[in-house]
Formats: sequence, structure tokens, C-alpha cells
Amino acid sequence: MSEQDKLNQREILNKALKESFRKMLELKKKLGQSVVTTDGNGNPVIITAEEAEKLVSDE
Repeated sequence: MSEQDKLNQREILNKALKESFRKMLELKKKLGQSVVTTDGNGNPVIITAEEAEKLVSDE
């Protein structure tokens, strides 16, 4: 597999991962569920799906 093929495959996988994460947040938002993430020190933080969606869209 060439380097370009590897880069293309990685780009496709990254897009698929972002899409699946977005779908998960949408579902959690509809169900009123929370999301567990981490702060800057690696400590777990529980936030709403709406807050998580805002954080992801800011990136």
C-alpha cells in the first residue's frame, strides 16, 4: 500500500468516525442522556449531549 493510499484511507476513517460520533450525540440529545468526557487533567466530567455537541462543533 502506497503512502498516498494510507493517507486516503486515514482520511476516510476519520470522516466516518466524526460522522458516527455526531450521530451518537444526536441520539443522546434526543434521549436526554449525558456524555462522559475528560477535562484538561484527564479527570472524568459528565456533561449534557448539547454541551458536548457545542464543544465538538467549536473544534
